[in-house]
Amino acid sequence: MSYTGYLELRAERNSERTVIKDTYHYGAFKVARPIYMTPESPFVYMLHVGGGYVSGDKYKTMITVEKNAQLTATTQSATKVYKTPNAAVLQETCITLEEQSIMEYIPDPLILYENAAFVQEITVHMAENAALFMCDSITPGWSPDGQLFQYTSMRSKLKLYVNKQLKVYDHLYLKPENHLRGMMKMEGYTHFGSIIIVHPNADDAFIAKVHQLCEEAGCKAGASALPISGCAIRILAASTQEVEEIIVKVYGLFRQELLKAEVSLLRKY
Repeated sequence: MSYTGYLELRAERNSERTVIKDTYHYGAFKVARPIYMTPESPFVYMLHVGGGYVSGDKYKTMITVEKNAQLTATTQSATKVYKTPNAAVLQETCITLEEQSIMEYIPDPLILYENAAFVQEITVHMAENAALFMCDSITPGWSPDGQLFQYTSMRSKLKLYVNKQLKVYDHLYLKPENHLRGMMKMEGYTHFGSIIIVHPNADDAFIAKVHQLCEEAGCKAGASALPISGCAIRILAASTQEVEEIIVKVYGLFRQELLKAEVSLLRKY
């Protein structure tokens, strides 16, 4: 398959720290030089050199974190999907986490503009003792009449495998014409966020602390335990800032409680 943008990235641990071992990219995807905001772990900014995603675009990202390595990956800015009159935009992300590796995947919000259709497929293969923090957020984009939810549809599928066994399957499908703001859907809110945490030490006590953060939030948020050591968090809010506030707080808890590390802020200004 030919892709509008394609990116491969592999991180390995040497005697002192994690380094980027290999990168390969073409089309609209590029990757910036790693930044070490912490001494041992690189931050990588994935770049889209175009103005946004349009009809028929196909993108693929493949990230591998080798044994004992740690990597944080984020985007340079929000992902903007414009009208797709002929075909939906497809984005595939494949993440492989080897033994005792740590991956923090923190992209900026997905913005869906009028008549946009977007399909996202995320596949994670991880060792039993690896760790993952992954988040996602969705916001309705501007439309000429000022109305929200003018996009066509958004579908996101997550498959998470531990030791080659499927442990987590999450399927989100948003279609505004199906009374999206009604009960058991967005319930009057306009912005959506999700977080997945997997860590060998993410026990009931840790999840209770996540629950507490959700209860203190100014919007609607909740956490559920996964069938493995970890939890899933869902967020409904009235603004991007409200979603980001919860993500930042849960991310801080993840780093402090599970990684025993300082909280790193991803500055993009």
